[in-house]
Amino acid sequence: MNPSASNSLFPDTALLVLDATGTVRAANDAAGRIWQTPCEDLIGQLVVTLFAFEVTSSEPGWRESQWEVLVATALGRPLKLQVQPFEPVSAFDVRIELQAAHGTDAAYFARIQLVTTDATPSASAAVSASVGSPAANVTTAASSPAVEGTTLLATQGPLGFFDLDLATGVITPSPAWEKMLGYAPGQAPRTHESWAALIHPDDTAALPDRVAKPPATGNRDFSAEFRLRHRLGHYVWVHSSGLQLFGPDRSLQRVLGVNFDITERKESEELGVASEDRLERIAESGPLALFDLDFTSSEHWFSSALTSLIGEDDVEPSVHSLLKILPESVAEQGLVAWLSSIDPGTAFFTSSLSLRSPDGRQIPVIIGTHRQWSRKRELLRAVGFILPLPPGTGGGLVPPTLLPGLLDTLNEAVVVTDAHAQVIYLNEKAAKLTGWTLPEARNLKLTEVFKLVRRNDGCPDDTAVDLVLAAEEQPRLYAEHSLVSNNHDKPALPVIWTTRQLRAEDDGSSGIVVVFRDPQEMTLTPEEIIRANRFDSLGQLAGGIAHDFNNLLTTILGGISTAKDNRDYTKLEDAESACMAAKSLTRQLLTFAKGSASAVQQVIDTGDILQDAVRIAAAGTTAVVTVTAPETVAPIQVDRGQIIQVFQNLIINALQAMPDVSKGRVQLRATNVRLAENDVPPLPAGNYVQIEVQDNGSGIPPGHIEKIFEPFYTTKKTGTGLGLATVLSIVRQHGGQIGVDSTVGTGTTFTLFFPTADRPVEEEVRTAPALRFGTGRILFLDDDVKICELTAGMLTSLDYTHDVVRTGEDAITFYRRYLNVGRPYDAVILDLNVVGGMGGEECFKQLRDLHPEVRAIVNSGYDSEDMARRYLDMGFVGYLTKPYRVGDLGRVLKAALGKS
Repeated sequence: MNPSASNSLFPDTALLVLDATGTVRAANDAAGRIWQTPCEDLIGQLVVTLFAFEVTSSEPGWRESQWEVLVATALGRPLKLQVQPFEPVSAFDVRIELQAAHGTDAAYFARIQLVTTDATPSASAAVSASVGSPAANVTTAASSPAVEGTTLLATQGPLGFFDLDLATGVITPSPAWEKMLGYAPGQAPRTHESWAALIHPDDTAALPDRVAKPPATGNRDFSAEFRLRHRLGHYVWVHSSGLQLFGPDRSLQRVLGVNFDITERKESEELGVASEDRLERIAESGPLALFDLDFTSSEHWFSSALTSLIGEDDVEPSVHSLLKILPESVAEQGLVAWLSSIDPGTAFFTSSLSLRSPDGRQIPVIIGTHRQWSRKRELLRAVGFILPLPPGTGGGLVPPTLLPGLLDTLNEAVVVTDAHAQVIYLNEKAAKLTGWTLPEARNLKLTEVFKLVRRNDGCPDDTAVDLVLAAEEQPRLYAEHSLVSNNHDKPALPVIWTTRQLRAEDDGSSGIVVVFRDPQEMTLTPEEIIRANRFDSLGQLAGGIAHDFNNLLTTILGGISTAKDNRDYTKLEDAESACMAAKSLTRQLLTFAKGSASAVQQVIDTGDILQDAVRIAAAGTTAVVTVTAPETVAPIQVDRGQIIQVFQNLIINALQAMPDVSKGRVQLRATNVRLAENDVPPLPAGNYVQIEVQDNGSGIPPGHIEKIFEPFYTTKKTGTGLGLATVLSIVRQHGGQIGVDSTVGTGTTFTLFFPTADRPVEEEVRTAPALRFGTGRILFLDDDVKICELTAGMLTSLDYTHDVVRTGEDAITFYRRYLNVGRPYDAVILDLNVVGGMGGEECFKQLRDLHPEVRAIVNSGYDSEDMARRYLDMGFVGYLTKPYRVGDLGRVLKAALGKS
């Protein structure tokens, strides 16, 4: 950053960022000098308490009234007030002007400047000296436009502030602005030309420095949305708002603004527009009739095609008019009752029936409906379609003449039998894989056409289909068999298959359908491979995790029982540590199981993520699993959940390859490497982190090593063949590469390369210890009696006044009671899941309707960043995860109450 640009960010004008209640959220150094205190001390103060007023009061609501008057008198125009410094000196005059914030979390920007008068020369001079500039240069609020604007906070706050000086062609961005575009601090473009080059070519008209017609006088606010090119090449949508400053000749001199990322909102808007366009095309053209029936508001919508079916073009259609064309049995039963009676355990159903047209004709149709239910299983809404069928179909879902052609278009092989397991149909794909034509196969038993042998030993398995049909589990894919073809020259073909019974109207069996496929022809997207492998791996991890949890519970229970029975409290610290270890293990398990919903990459310490992967993958094993990652190893920019999945898969594979796990060793080693071009194709030259996963297992035969990364390829009896396919997919998604070297009888080494991150790991700010300050009334909701008693004791130890309730209904009753007397709770802590009553989420929504300023904290056993982000976006002000200590509870309360 050049000196001139840097100096422009530290003016003599004091600037405060205020929220809607008038609380200071950020302050620049000049504000600290005016109030003669570090600027951090101003954060959390009500702005009206920073000034001296002639009239004061201790009545409730007085500060709020002062704030309302200040907004009414100082918004958009300067107001003369007296500053009350923190040091014991006399108050002195300033001018304050409020400006509404556009598109930020802040509500107002406050600009404060000194006023020199004959009556207060000493005060003005003293403060002028403290801020380091002559008083004559800051005499009124009408100072030079070159030192005005909201982005003077560019180096103070987390928002993406920028200061564009058109006279010098220099732009000064804040660190948050640079981070938004993938740059490390100080690396983003600093000239107007290079900054303009980042703009998407289609968005140049929306640039903040573009001026259609300058205002006659003064400056002008701006607000625009456009795309900026990220350092990695893609574009980021930003909302930019701020102030354009004009010179005496009405030319644009300077642009001060703030950018924030709206990419996610733009993507949602584009999806919404595309969905709306598709719906409009479907609804307004063709015979497909659509409807939306909202039974809570009685507001219903019918497409033009449905209006035509009803035959009331000149009348607004209604539920009554829809009932007139439905079968008489439906009209007698009632629409809500009929929609509720079909497949009541599911949200969506399809059915075939005949409509009664106004001219007396019967129109065969398919009706499909998605239903929304209340907790009491009352129908709230039904959205669906009605599709008229061609004449002569008899109202069936698919005309019999079209069924063979439809099945022949499938890539899956299909065999259908009657109730006696005799083949009545097979499609072209099934004929190709089984070697039987339809005339040859008709009336043969299913086991003669779909002849299975076990993959592991080649023995016939004529009972496989019968066992699957007899099992009570839901149908799934089976990969343990090969199919024997009628063409004896062909070897048995490995297949993936499933089956289910066809039910008749009397709920008896009317036949069997078998669907199967050659796994070599099966393809999955990278995302599908990752999801499928994640759930397969969870079952393999469960036993080891249970083992480690039992060890932790033994430490916890032992420490508590020693303290209780022997009055020996020395082991309680070990019990507390074991609790936190169990919480950490749960968090890692959730991260692995759910992955990252946001798929946001972050810079992570390489050694830390390897340790996280080992913590779960090696749980319960007797093998020795070690991690060697010196502190000098560079960090990598990755999706944490996916990379943990990579190394857990490799560790699990290594452990399963051990002839004797008790003697097994798995070593993870990380080091920095510099690759030249073509060293590891197709990676470009550059700096990488090389990670090796080495085991002393049985090794991989040369004939198998080329296939191990293919989806569904496996040599294990119970494997899905998705583990290494998942690894390869994730590594390549992160710009890396993986290789393998194996010797039968010695072991296997997988070598992975990841690009090094271009910035250091973001250090987490250590939270200050929780202190007792007990200035609030807290309402706590949880359905567990023991948790209620424990937390009540914690709140008492923190000197908070509190009430404890067991249901959301009681929480609303208590909150309303205190709100009616003008003393609402300072914060409420809500458990999300309440057995037999209203939970925390619904309770929060009702409390917010009752009191929009309610400050609610989530109390949940799910330690998930994605879930925490969801509830904070919903309006909660804190997220407290179980289990928690007194310090954890104190910290989240302090943050929620604005005291941290």
